[in-house]
Formats: sequence, structure tokens, C-alpha cells
Amino acid sequence: MPTLEARGVEIAWKERGRGAPLLLIHETAANSPVWDGVSEAISSRARAISYDRRGWGRSTAPVGYRRTTVEEQSEDAAALIEAIHAGPIVACGAGSGAVVALDLLLRRPELVAGTVLIEPPLLQLLPVATEALSDDRRRLETAAATGEDVLGLYLSGGLPALGPGVARLPEPMRSAARDRPASLIAELGLAVGWRLPLPRLARADRPSVIVTARSTPPLLGEAAVALARRLGGSSARELAAGELPPHLGAPAEVATIAAELTP
Repeated sequence: MPTLEARGVEIAWKERGRGAPLLLIHETAANSPVWDGVSEAISSRARAISYDRRGWGRSTAPVGYRRTTVEEQSEDAAALIEAIHAGPIVACGAGSGAVVALDLLLRRPELVAGTVLIEPPLLQLLPVATEALSDDRRRLETAAATGEDVLGLYLSGGLPALGPGVARLPEPMRSAARDRPASLIAELGLAVGWRLPLPRLARADRPSVIVTARSTPPLLGEAAVALARRLGGSSARELAAGELPPHLGAPAEVATIAAELTP
């Protein structure tokens, strides 16, 4: 994988195919190989670009990396787009990567032709999620106080609001988090800590598709519905993906949705 320097870190990326560019942004506790199925499925129709976000896979993180923000992550994505002359792109993100794609759309619309947002964990749109988030934070405090394995707690699905759906990732893919535990800690609460720019959501004028699966956890499903009601130019799709997240369980269908948005 080639790398580029972006705001103090090295970002590793790869591409497959030719045509209109599609940027693939992975979730927390994974890295770029989660997109291999989508990249293969769309490579005859588009230029699929996937990368390891800062702190994951072959990308580096700053010394003492303990916290990041959605804005920081989307600026990394913008730096990659500009460095390889790929814009405007269709940004396709999963989990926290979907929130990064959405932030990129809202703050750097000149770089984005459309977005595919897979299970975006924007629980701050749901008043009912407040209690679940509080429960998870208390659970984290208890784990830290007792010396419990926070990484194992997260990956096992023990934090259903701060890590919704992570247990659906196949074990080999979750090994990314076991290799980079500091990056997982830095991203705890990444999506729910994002200050949602609600007026800009309504004014968004690029097409967006919000994707869920029949196996999507209820909180994520409700958040997707809430986002679709607020995000301008958006529509929703539910895919049959078995027990996996849509980009893993139905990569060809995700590729088709992305291809529909490519300019």
C-alpha cells in the first residue's frame, strides 16, 4: 500500500479499478480490508479507493494518540482526495466511517458527489439512546476501576451504545483492534461526540443513501431513520446481508448503490 503524509501522520491507501472515484471509509475496530468485497464488485465501474484511517492498519498515529474527532478524520480523508486528485468522490463509509463521510459532505461539499452511509451510529438523534449511552459510560468506568479488559468488553458487544454492532464483524477483522488497542480507545464515543450541524444537514444538496440490513441493531436502525428524515437529498435502503454488516454481507448490492451515485 502506498502512503502519503497528512497532517502529521502517514495514511496508507490502495485503489482498484478505473472510472469515477469511490472513497471507502472503514469503521472503528477494523481497517481497509473490510472493503475488499465492495472494491472487487465495483472495480469494473469505478475507481475504488480504500485506506486505513489514522491509527489503524498500516497508517500511523501521533505520539501519545489518545483522542480524535470526526473533523480530524474527515480532514485526513480530504487530504487523501486532494493528494491523489480524486475529487469529487462518492464517499462510502460504515459505522464511524459513515459519520466521517457525512462530515466530509457537509464541510467539504466541493470534494463530494454523494455519500453511501452504512449504519451511521448517530445516536444523539435519538432521545431514547441517552440512557443507553449513560449505561455504557458507567460500564466503562467500572471496567477501568476494576482492571477489566476494555478492549474485550467493546469487541464482545458489551458496550451496545458506544460500540453498536461491532460484534457482527468477523473475528479476523476485529483483530485490527487487538493490534491497535490505543486507536480503539481514542475512538470510543467518536460518533456520539460529534456536534451535529443540524441546519447543514437539511441544506445538504448531494444525493445520499443510508443503508441498513435486516440484522442492524435496533438503535442503529432507529438512528438511520432519524437521519434520513433530516438529511437533505437522502433516501434509505435495507439490504439482506445475513448477520453481517451490509458492506460485508451484501458487497455487490452496496457496490451497485455506490455506482448509482458516481458522476
